[in-house]
Amino acid sequence: MTVKECYECLGADYEDVSCRLRSEERILKFLKMVLKDTSFKDLCDAMEEQDYEKAFRAVHTLKGILLNLGLTVQGRYAAALTEALRGRQENEEIKPLFTQLVSSYGEMCSAIKELAETSETGGIQNG
Repeated sequence: MTVKECYECLGADYEDVSCRLRSEERILKFLKMVLKDTSFKDLCDAMEEQDYEKAFRAVHTLKGILLNLGLTVQGRYAAALTEALRGRQENEEIKPLFTQLVSSYGEMCSAIKELAETSETGGIQNG
């Protein structure tokens, strides 16, 4: 899998991130950093604790990371959840948006892991 193919699979904006980061190696480096970032775990913990202040901060950070990397689908889900949590109190929008983000984030992480494994075994293929 190439970086471009990974982005296509995710419905992400390869052209945008490619213009900013300039090389597939750099894009891959930052994608791998997403896997290590704790914002998603912090969000999940906060949602379990019903700590909507903490959840807002975590998803706001996550939104920035995702959108800066051109991961637009996941970024939109995070943005929608950010807005639902802006009041820092429970409402009916939060749970379905959170569920949607969890699913999309899991798919994204799987694709990034597959890309990372491909790059480690055979180098990055230009797309």
